[in-house]
Amino acid sequence: MSPLDTGSVTHGLQLVDPLGRLSPRADQHATIGGHLRAVREELGLSLQELAERTRISRQYLAAIEDGDLSALPSRPFAIGYVRAYAQAMELDGDAAAQRFKTETPDTSEPLQAPVGVQHEQTRRSPVIFAAAAAVVVAVVVWNISQRALTSDDPPPPSLPADAPAPASTNGPIALGAPLPAPADQTTPAPYVTPGMTVGQAEVTGENGQVAPTPVSAPTAGPVPLAPDFDPKGQIYGASAAAGPSIILRARRSGTLVVRGKDGAVYFARQLRAGEGYRAAIGASLTADVTEPGAFDLFVNGTSRGVLTTAQTPLDKIAADPSA
Repeated sequence: MSPLDTGSVTHGLQLVDPLGRLSPRADQHATIGGHLRAVREELGLSLQELAERTRISRQYLAAIEDGDLSALPSRPFAIGYVRAYAQAMELDGDAAAQRFKTETPDTSEPLQAPVGVQHEQTRRSPVIFAAAAAVVVAVVVWNISQRALTSDDPPPPSLPADAPAPASTNGPIALGAPLPAPADQTTPAPYVTPGMTVGQAEVTGENGQVAPTPVSAPTAGPVPLAPDFDPKGQIYGASAAAGPSIILRARRSGTLVVRGKDGAVYFARQLRAGEGYRAAIGASLTADVTEPGAFDLFVNGTSRGVLTTAQTPLDKIAADPSA
């Protein structure tokens, strides 16, 4: 088939000029932007006046005239701006938009085959697949043959004549003593409230273990607990031998925040029923709770009922039994 002769391609697009103007002509300018600028200057319009007439940004109008596609928005908007520009000067907007699309083709669209040209696609895919399959089969066969040729492994060593016969697995098997369980490596470290040191706290339960917990403030002089206080859960804060103290014990789940006189947080925790906090008397601490009735109060081990206010100065309660 002889190649398609399309001849020399020339730009024959002309803009309609209803006013009968002969100059400037569209074919006198290399780009549609240059032609629109020439018409605007002949009409004596500035870019600002044209922007007010078309409601298009002056920046976009200047970009159309300069052919600066990077300063224009998406392609559909740019084509609409060119059409509005031409119509504002009584030119053929559709012809201007078509010339703009011709001068700036959309590279994202696939190229169309020329009309009248028939493409003959060579069917090479089956041949390529068959050749690849033959190569794979040849490689597999070669590997199998190599393994067969080199598989002369030495025989297993024979046991000496006086070696004891292997134990039979049909009879009972004696097991040794069980080994101790390995140490637990996943136990997390005990939580320590920021700004607190580590001391001792009471842990209730059947095992009666003692674990380190945050300490509020140092005091001196051990004071034994009165029979009124009965630990029912873990007690945070000062140790039992720290001296005169106040204990807040949760009757049910509630939040307790203990602050110093400078506002620093000494303790903050969601306590479960039975858990509590011991504060040394004289440390100028204040207790904030979400629900006062959810906390029992003990002064030196003696029950004082429940808290009555959400914010309670602990030293004031210790000094005033009626507080």
